[in-house]
Amino acid sequence: MAKKEINTRLPRNFHRTFKPERQYISAILKFSAEGRSGNAQTISEKTGIPTGESSGKVLPTIDYCQGMGLISVNKDKGLLIKPELTDLGRVILVEDPYLKAEISQWLCHLNLCNKTTGADVWYHVFWSAYHSLGDRFTRNNLEAMLESQYGSSNRSLIGPLLGMYEDDASFRVCGALQDDGKLITRNQAPIKDDLARGYGAWVIGSMERFFPKQKQVSTSELEQKTGWLTICRWLGKGMSDVLDQMERKGILKVDRHMNPWILSPLKSAREAYKQMFDDMI
Repeated sequence: MAKKEINTRLPRNFHRTFKPERQYISAILKFSAEGRSGNAQTISEKTGIPTGESSGKVLPTIDYCQGMGLISVNKDKGLLIKPELTDLGRVILVEDPYLKAEISQWLCHLNLCNKTTGADVWYHVFWSAYHSLGDRFTRNNLEAMLESQYGSSNRSLIGPLLGMYEDDASFRVCGALQDDGKLITRNQAPIKDDLARGYGAWVIGSMERFFPKQKQVSTSELEQKTGWLTICRWLGKGMSDVLDQMERKGILKVDRHMNPWILSPLKSAREAYKQMFDDMI
């Protein structure tokens, strides 16, 4: 019997209908950097993130930050929340605290789609149901796919997913999905010289995380664990182009004599993330 893969994906309604707002993500990163802990109310008071009678936007924002790979979260016996910055979260706080840069938003998007630690709806839309939905689909197609996963619901199962990529205060710069009112289109992650260091750091970080005992990982092994080629729409020439850029920058070595290609990191993820913005003008 096949072993069931364990995941800690964020559940369907974790967002409580709120889109991720970059100003609040920034506030959580600053709170984390100060080594603070607290419940939803105290975190609201320290960060200015609004909270209602229950938790308002504090807990959804913390969940978004965790799903995006910006923080890890510990809870003590008193249910106090203590967020800690990841390597990605640390460099973004220093270099791009409001996540305005294309690379910051795309790496957060990639992490949010992960099948192990991302968000369930994002995983299905951008990875597991990629081939059934295709590159262009209607809102009805999207709702039907989500109903097949979760059953019917009185309210839209799409939630803030589409709005997230259309709102300037959220992740419009990434724009992974575009809705023209008739069709929803997936956009390819941009392949540009100044983004290669960020993508490379993410690839090495994924290798360290999912293949900690391996010094080399094949492109197909990495795809199986992270869905990077599917989520970024790099199946085919896109993969070759982006790996060429990473190799030219000394981030990793690519053995093209093997099939599938073999990737070997030339630095640690922590070191690579520190250099993520080096080519930005």
